[in-house]
Amino acid sequence: MSLGTVAPLPEKDETSASRKQLLAKLDVCMGRRAAEEVIFGENEVTSGASSDLQEATSLARAMVTKYGMSKVVGLVADNYDDNWGGMDTETKKEVRELLDRAYNNAKTILTTHSNELHALANALLEKETLTGSQISALLEKKANEVQAACFG
Repeated sequence: MSLGTVAPLPEKDETSASRKQLLAKLDVCMGRRAAEEVIFGENEVTSGASSDLQEATSLARAMVTKYGMSKVVGLVADNYDDNWGGMDTETKKEVRELLDRAYNNAKTILTTHSNELHALANALLEKETLTGSQISALLEKKANEVQAACFG
């Protein structure tokens, strides 16, 4: 049984990404773990999101040490190794802040849109795989239901 994955397809040929795009990608990476916490509670999260956490950590580390997107460390491009222990305290702190911000953003989004989250989860349980257009249609349907309930 697959634990699930999110595999977005690039919309165009991307050779570089803005800070805004990378921050959004961090939010997406943290979404799986945040969804587990929102749905099942803090004590019931699983190890299933470990690859997402690893991807988010690598991206945040690259933003700070490689892409010159650090507000604390500054405009640096260091050929860091993948060893967390090799980073200085300031760098680790900034990486953690990026990850915490992304996790909190993901949790807020999922809590705010819990009806849509549950609708998607149920659709995935039923179909196992959803395309982008199927997800869009489901979310549009949910939005219309909410609007009808609010405004009659």
